[in-house]
Amino acid sequence: MATILDFFSALGTPLMLKALATAIVIGVLGGVIGVFVLLKGMVFLGEAIAHSAFAGAALGILLGIDPLITIIIFGLIASLGVGYVNEKKIMKDEVIIGIVFTSFMALAILFIGLMPYYSTDVTSILFGDILLISWENFIILLFLSMTVLIIIFGIKKELHFITFNSEMASVMGIPVRFINYLFLVLVALTIDISLKAIGAILVFAIIITPAAAAYQWTFKINKMILLATIFGVCSSLFGLFFSYIWDLPSGSTIVGVATIIFAFSFIISPKRRKSGTGHVVEDCEYCSKTIGGRQFCVEENCVAKDIPHKHDEKGLIIYSTDLHARKIPSKHKHDTDVNE
Repeated sequence: MATILDFFSALGTPLMLKALATAIVIGVLGGVIGVFVLLKGMVFLGEAIAHSAFAGAALGILLGIDPLITIIIFGLIASLGVGYVNEKKIMKDEVIIGIVFTSFMALAILFIGLMPYYSTDVTSILFGDILLISWENFIILLFLSMTVLIIIFGIKKELHFITFNSEMASVMGIPVRFINYLFLVLVALTIDISLKAIGAILVFAIIITPAAAAYQWTFKINKMILLATIFGVCSSLFGLFFSYIWDLPSGSTIVGVATIIFAFSFIISPKRRKSGTGHVVEDCEYCSKTIGGRQFCVEENCVAKDIPHKHDEKGLIIYSTDLHARKIPSKHKHDTDVNE
């Protein structure tokens, strides 16, 4: 087992500097895109993409070409294919995702079985090893990560709006279909380029876990992105540290740290101080009290007042069925108000 001093001494080597930079890039990228994956409810879709990417990696190793090429191809096929089926409502989301998940895993096992000899590359891609990333792959990782982040922040407002009310976004002229497909491509690329460092089994955890931890602290989208990025980077850096000290696969230690951060966030989360109905009242800009745990506000200046309402990431939510008996200002008659 290495010592802490050994770790800091190793930081001066090109190998560790490359691993450190990779950890930071993956932490930032996973944290940012993970927030939208979480809010859009795409957790299982991400798992399906991860396993399809592993099938691509196995094919690349079998053919003797750079696995990153086939990883990206398979990841894009899976994400766009599932997106198309979901859009056309051909079958339920969980059905197609389950089919993609199992079929690509079966393909991966088939490709591995066809290999004339066992390859250590399979183990590294399955379990992840951040130290084995080549300079060529690191440059590709850096370039694609910057591209993904630039696009995400470029469409952040539209993507945020679509996440909570796609119909209203479409009415307002936002290209909902294009942005949805674009986001699927960005998720696939994020998973694909992180696969070798984190491993196919755990790669999606570094995307969803920091975002889930950040969600425990705030409803504000910008704060959530910032916290998810911090948690993602901390998970990657401390995971790399423990991986080096205890000679463990980097993927497992990175995800392990991320899980600890989530558990800590969940336990002490200010959002868990809720009313009896489970709706948060502290973050509401209109009121801060409820009657006996029910979702009726008693604040004199609350525009909702006696109308049933709840509080979540959308702000003050009032359903149209509750508006027949009471009337409030029009800007509160729908659930599209989102805290920025």
